[in-house]
Amino acid sequence: MKVSVIIPYHNERKYIGDCLDSLEDQSVQDLEAIVVCDHCEKEAVLELRERANESPFPLTVLELTEGQGTAAARNMGIQNSQGEYVLFLDCDDYLETYALEELLLQAEGKDVVYARHAKTWYGRRVYYDNGKQLYAQNTGKSVEEDDEEQDSDTDNDELELQGEQEPESEWLRTFHVLIHNCYSFQEITVLGMLVRKDYIQEKDYLFEEDYTYYADLPYAMLLLCGTENAGLVSKTIYIKRKHNDPINLPSLSQISDEKKKLTEGIRAYLTMKELVKGREEAEVALDRKFIKYYVKKISPYYITASRKDAEEIYHQASKCLPLITEPARKRAQGYTRRLLKASEKEGPAKIAKRVSRHSSLQTLRRVLTSRSAMRKYLYRKVFSRMKMMDNVVLLESFFGRNYSDSPKYIFEYLNQNYPGQYKYVWIFSNSKRRREEKLPYPSKKVIRFSLRYFYYMARVKYIVFNGRQPQYFIKRKGNVFLETWHGTPLKKLVFDMDEVTTASPLYKKQFYIQTRSWDYLVAPNKFSEEVFRHAFMYDGKMLETGYPRNDILHLEDKSALTTEIKKELGIDQNKKVILYAPTWRDDEFYASAQYKFTLQLDMDKLKRELGDEYVLLLRTHYFVVDNLDLSPYDGFAYNVSQYNDIARLYLISDVLITDYSSVFFDYANLRRPMLFFTYDLEKYRGVLRGFYVDVEEELPGPMLFNTDEVLNAMRNLPAIEEEYKEKYDRFYEKYCAWEDGNATRKVVETVFGK
Repeated sequence: MKVSVIIPYHNERKYIGDCLDSLEDQSVQDLEAIVVCDHCEKEAVLELRERANESPFPLTVLELTEGQGTAAARNMGIQNSQGEYVLFLDCDDYLETYALEELLLQAEGKDVVYARHAKTWYGRRVYYDNGKQLYAQNTGKSVEEDDEEQDSDTDNDELELQGEQEPESEWLRTFHVLIHNCYSFQEITVLGMLVRKDYIQEKDYLFEEDYTYYADLPYAMLLLCGTENAGLVSKTIYIKRKHNDPINLPSLSQISDEKKKLTEGIRAYLTMKELVKGREEAEVALDRKFIKYYVKKISPYYITASRKDAEEIYHQASKCLPLITEPARKRAQGYTRRLLKASEKEGPAKIAKRVSRHSSLQTLRRVLTSRSAMRKYLYRKVFSRMKMMDNVVLLESFFGRNYSDSPKYIFEYLNQNYPGQYKYVWIFSNSKRRREEKLPYPSKKVIRFSLRYFYYMARVKYIVFNGRQPQYFIKRKGNVFLETWHGTPLKKLVFDMDEVTTASPLYKKQFYIQTRSWDYLVAPNKFSEEVFRHAFMYDGKMLETGYPRNDILHLEDKSALTTEIKKELGIDQNKKVILYAPTWRDDEFYASAQYKFTLQLDMDKLKRELGDEYVLLLRTHYFVVDNLDLSPYDGFAYNVSQYNDIARLYLISDVLITDYSSVFFDYANLRRPMLFFTYDLEKYRGVLRGFYVDVEEELPGPMLFNTDEVLNAMRNLPAIEEEYKEKYDRFYEKYCAWEDGNATRKVVETVFGK
């Protein structure tokens, strides 16, 4: 047996599959895997044992009975390994298919071989498809840049490790990759390190099990400094996966336990410093990494810590600072150099003042050079401390894209039934929107993220949104936040999603924080209420009313309004209407929240076959930025994607064609026929997004996969309505039972006390 792969495991069932799959796909299969379960649930252990029965290589599942933590798990793995080499792999990470081959090529005559890492937020399937592009388009930065940002507590560009010369010796090259493979001192790791088993046994090297967070640091240094025979794989072969759900499944680095982490980090540095003594270049590299750790982690801790805790950490850190080599000190500049010098003379209270003052100066610099920073500063420090305006309502729909959806109907109901009792502020995304939107009642119109936006966001009592508020929103005492949301969920949401491919990888954490500010959340049906509870982790007040936006669908006499809407759109009053409302595809995009859309229907065929009797309205999702040219089908096809109120389009439509958009839940209120053009069903369901609904069983209409099938269904609508009648009735009862035309009244009575 060549390689024993040691994998600690603690119920990370979401990740372990990719980890083991990457071993099954290795180009070299002379291996065993040892998964050490650290006090795991019985079900998790059972799943692993079942997989072991089918594994193409020996897969041993062990359970810790004494001790706990990653260090203890790795020690058990080492002690039970049979391979000539051991390789350290975490259960949430995975390897390139050629990883073992590359490591073994370098292992001849070596005690330790180390490999470069790549980082990702995604599983193998997404990572190898377009993970880097997805991350960049959702965040505007690379995953490496994000590492730096997440690690930063202060703005210290001077700390970047630039201009390093290539070390001459292979040992030193390996050391430098070990040190610089990560973006912070505390991330130094043994992961991706191949170690000769006899070397470990000869030296009696084991992890120190009293470390909770940073056992890797001293052990990695121990392994490397105990030999001159170290090698490096220059290719990136180890994929380090970051956790996208720090609320329910945090990695060790995402757990808030700052005092213990600092204590362990300081202790690790002292041990590592002793191990690397006599290797001048290595010492300097380690010290520079520790300096960054001191500036970004240790010294800011003194600001928020209790006096006792600050004194304790200061006492520990004081043992480290005199050990920093002079060459490492000389490489530090400006604030960093001054802070190091002062820290050897001043206590934690004075250091805290220095750090606070520096942070304030950095903030001031940003405020003076950035209008956006200035507005946010005024929002936090000035506007949020002003008296609240108790009779003002702030409304926003689809991030200010238009005047629409449930906020629109709440606004109109309040004005019609309680005239003069409230003042209103509507948010629009840009000046063009603000100028073009004609509101039926008096209201201030402000541009999103403008100074007036922050002013009113900070001061109004009532906020009515159908989407999320900004992350920096401050919930004031007495403020009432009504979240109407914007649809019954078909596709998996937030905490029910395995991969976050349409937003920041930290979307789950951000969403969790944002929902803590919601006082009320509107649910359109029992199904949605249950989904919102677990998908949003929301435990606040749920309004079981149906959506205000759907009240219009329950008007007793719809004919006059239907005539008005058709006239508004320039549609022949004698033509029937097909509404085609597809959603967006996660993997077809230009940039964040800017998605492509390719029309898959054969418009020439549709016009030829249906043009005498029907017109077709195309309504794409608001994330889609492609402006599809339908001019060749003038008089038959109309692009109504910019039309504000989709409920009005439902009213005039005789048939709905959609795919995975939640529009069909709302449209079902009308009990009119629906067709589902699901040409990419398997990709959408299996790769892009999971479904809450069993679409084959529940959809109240046929699933169609090409234009000919759509045309055939259109020719046979009466037969389809008859065929799907019972399924439609069940669907209506499940998803539309709360909708009765009175949702707006019920919401207003509850939220506004009317």
